[in-house]
This record gives sequence, structure tokens and C-alpha cells, in this order.
Amino acid sequence: MKTLITKIALSIILLLVYISAFCQLKTEAEYYKNKAYAGYKLVDTTRATKKEWDVIHSQRNAVSLKKDHYYYEYPFSGNLGVRFVKTDATKSEIYEGLNWGPDELFKTVLIDGNCAVEFAALDVDEKNASAYRYHVVQNDAKELITWSKPTVFKTTADGKYKYAYLGKFNYKPGQVLKIEMYNIYDYRHMDAFMIDWRKVDRANIQGNIEYYSARFHQADNGLFAKFITDLQQTTEKAFDRHTGKFNERPVSTKDFIETTSKDDIKFRADDSVRNLSFFIKNGKRSYNYKVSLKKETAENKDSINLGEVNNNYNLNKEFWKTPGKYKITFTPKIHRHGGSPVYLLRNLDTSISFTVLPPLDVKRVISEKTVAYIILILLTTGGFMFMMYRRRQQQKLAREAQNKQIATLQLQSVRAQLNPHFIFNALAGIQNLINKNAIEDANKYLSRFARLTRNVLDEGHQDLISIEQEVSLLDDYMQMEQTRFGFQFSINVAKNVDRQIEIPAMLVQPFAENAVKHGISSLKDKGMVTINIEEIGADITLTIHDNGKGFDKPAGAGKGIKLCEERMALLNSIYKKSTILLQIETRDEGTTITIHLKNWL
Repeated sequence: MKTLITKIALSIILLLVYISAFCQLKTEAEYYKNKAYAGYKLVDTTRATKKEWDVIHSQRNAVSLKKDHYYYEYPFSGNLGVRFVKTDATKSEIYEGLNWGPDELFKTVLIDGNCAVEFAALDVDEKNASAYRYHVVQNDAKELITWSKPTVFKTTADGKYKYAYLGKFNYKPGQVLKIEMYNIYDYRHMDAFMIDWRKVDRANIQGNIEYYSARFHQADNGLFAKFITDLQQTTEKAFDRHTGKFNERPVSTKDFIETTSKDDIKFRADDSVRNLSFFIKNGKRSYNYKVSLKKETAENKDSINLGEVNNNYNLNKEFWKTPGKYKITFTPKIHRHGGSPVYLLRNLDTSISFTVLPPLDVKRVISEKTVAYIILILLTTGGFMFMMYRRRQQQKLAREAQNKQIATLQLQSVRAQLNPHFIFNALAGIQNLINKNAIEDANKYLSRFARLTRNVLDEGHQDLISIEQEVSLLDDYMQMEQTRFGFQFSINVAKNVDRQIEIPAMLVQPFAENAVKHGISSLKDKGMVTINIEEIGADITLTIHDNGKGFDKPAGAGKGIKLCEERMALLNSIYKKSTILLQIETRDEGTTITIHLKNWL
């Protein structure tokens, strides 16, 4: 009974799995219904554009033609395809060649053997053939088929598509065929293909050594070049006094050459030797040569992969500047049809070996006459440079003095503008008191104004005054304004400050005036202005604070501050070792103006 129940349960589970799989297959089939790939993009064929339909049609056609053994780069196939026609007696290998043409878009196929090829045009049929032209060129010299319209059309083996058949071409030794096709209405719709029957060949290398010649100097400082295999030393007969005979001795045409046999190339790593260059005389083939370098020096043995080359290669001196034995090798590198694997045809290696010797330790003796000339030239040059330096320094000092004089005149001009500005504001305050009939206050105001004016006029010619004088002037001014507006003020000088230190005259007054007029004038006896003078290290700091409502922009504070800022800029141009910095902080609860006299002490 238990066995029967188990069998029934397993049958139900299998039935459910089958139903689930069937439903899933049905769902996937419904999803892919009316779907097709245009390139790598899955599109709905009921909504596909003409361009997408052209791609879909080309891909489907390519699939059919691939079944007919035509070669295309699916799914991004070009217009042209090739079929390799082999017989039972033909043994041919197919390899990928280097791409060529604009942006290297066109394919090359290497054929090692004597199989024939057939070309087909994927996107051409009887309906659009009149828009296309093609031709076939042999070895870049002979046109086998001139520019023509496709006239032969065939149907794929599955009977679904038609294509243009462009002909069959048989093997010929050393033959390279190039087929090109384009659309006469849209030249961008073009394609090309190359078939290369040439045998893969070893590189025919010509090596050159480039150098500067000490004997034959060129005006443009150019390089000389000589074949590496021609570096042999020549010989000459010379009489030997000890033996009384003529003996052969080597004579080198270049001082770095030590080669005595073309099979044993030797040269020294002399400074005149600049470069080794190698030319593949049978280069520009449809494949590359891998370049490698083996070196054996006193320090180590190493093998370096130098990349690939198709024509010429320059071996930088950095690779062979160390004395030792070297061997550079060029090996044909080809790819099996389809892109992999890679084959290095080592049986077709071409190598050049050479030995780099240490440079000669040449000691050069300089004559006393040459030393005297060198000393004379150095003394003359040094004297001339000293005179030029002294002249430039004098010119620099003259320019600085002139600039300082100009800045001083400009500063006096600004001071001349500040004094009338101050006097005008004071007279306006007296007028205001008289208009209010506050005669007693007006008299007090006028008395302090007279004393203040006398001090300003007496000291008007001075750029600098002591802190004690500046405080006295500020006290008179603040008492004068206190009579007018009824505010409170405080002037505090720190104990460590020497009151005889000189600072720019009337530096604080315009900012104190601004604090009164724009800050606390409307607060009456609740207004408070605090002025602090402190010494911090080598700096003097002057601070003016009021408890007024503040103002939006420093520029809105009046002409006095603008003149002060201009005056500070001029003072900075005169006193270059010291700097005057202005900082304005204005908030709803008051305004603080800080003047830093940097490095003033």
C-alpha cells in the first residue's frame, strides 16, 4: 500500500513538472514571436524601421549563405563574402590577415595552398543590382574585372534568399586579389575584401646604425647611417721597425666600430651612436612580425617582447646601452581563420646578433693656451654680466623711487580729500544744532570743532602721527558728536602699547564717524561706540565697534570709507614691508571694523 502511494505521488510531481515546463516554453515562444535581432538589438518586427529591417534581412541572408560555406563576419556582416573552393587533392590552410582600408574595416584572408575562391554580394539581388558597382584587382596592378554591375544571381541552398554571384578566381603563385564594391547612390555603403595567396616569408632585414660623425660634421647636426653588416674594419699595410716588415693592421673608419667579421658585429656604446633601425625589405605584408630581444649582460640575462611590426622598427638605445651580447629576432605571426589561435612561425625567424662593448676611456689633455682662452672668456663674460646686473639694479631702484614718489603724491591727494570731507560733516552738525535752537550745545560743538580743526591743519602735512595724538583727536571728535547725538563711547589703549608709536594720521576717525552717523545716531543714549588699540606681536590692531543696526554693503557706508580704502592701498604700495588690512563685519546687532597694521613694529 505504501509503495503504491509513493508511485502515485511521484507521478503527480512529474506531471506538474511537465506542465510547468510546457507553460514556460509556450510563454517564451509567445515572447519571441515577431521578434528578431538587428545586430545585437532585439526588435519587434511589426514595428521595425526600414534600417532595422535591412539589418535583419542581411543577417538572415548571411545565415543562409554561411550554410552555403560563405564566410561573413556575423552578425555585423559586410556586403561581401567569400567561399573557399577546395578539392580532395587540395590541402590549403586559411589564416586571418591584417585589416586594411579606411579605419582598417576591410578583411584580409591568407591562403596557404592552391584553393580557389568565390565572391558573393550579400545585400545585392536583381532588384537593386543597378545601384552597385564592383571590380577585381590583381596585385594592385592589373584589373581583372573593371567596374561593373552585378549580372549573375543565385539562390541560397535553402531557397530563401537571392544574392549576387561575383565570380570564381583560381590560385596563382604570389597572387593578391582585391575586390571592392560600392553603392553609386550612397558611397558610404561600400565594402572590400582581399585574398592573399603569397607564401608566409621570413623577414628580409636590413639593419642600420645611426651616429654623429666627429670627422664629417654636418651643418644641420644630422645623423649618418651605415649598414650593421658593413661595420667591418678595413686594414692597411704598415712598416714595423722592430721586425723590418710590412704588417696588416686594422683601420676603423668610425671610432666606435670594433667589427672584424660580418658574422661577429661589435661596436662600442659611444656617445656618437644614437640609434639602431631595422627595415623589412619584403615588408608591408598581410601579417605582422613579432619582435623580441635577448640580451646577456654582466648583471643578468633577459628576453624582452618588443611588440609587432609590419615594416620598419627602431630599437631605442635604452634597450642596448649596457655592454653585453644582444640578439633581435623577427618572427612571422599569423592567426588561424576565425581569429584564434595565434601561430608564430619560428622556422621562419630572422635574427641579427651584435655585441655592445664599453665606451673607450679617452683622456683629453687641454693645452695651456686653451686654458688661458677659457679663463679670458669666463672673466670677460663674468664682467659683462656683472655690469648688466648692476645696471638693471640701478634701473630697478630708480623705478621704485619714482613709484614711491607717485604713491606719496597720490596719498597726499587722498588726505586733501579727507580733510574737507571731515570739515563739511562737522559744519553740517553745527548747522543742525543751530536749526534746533540748541545754542549751548552748538557752542560746545563749535569749541571742540575749532580745536579739532587746528590739530588737523597743524598735522595735515604729516603722514604719520603718534597713537597718543590719534587718541586725542578721536576723543575730541567723539565728544563733539556726543554733544549732537547723546550716545556713549569708550577709547581703550592696551597697557602694552607704546603711545609714541606712529601710525597713519586720521586712520580711525573716518570709521568712527561712520559708526556714529550710520550706526548709533538714532539710538540716542542707548548707542555705544567702543574703540580699542592693541599690540599683538609685531602687529597693531585697531577696532571700532558700534551696537547699531549695521548696513548692507561697506560701499554704502559713505565717501569717507571709500577714501580710506583708497588711502590704505597707497600706504601698502609705499610701506612694502608692512601691510594694512581692513576687515568689516556688519550684523543686525552691530558693526565691527578691524584695521590690522601687519609687521608694523
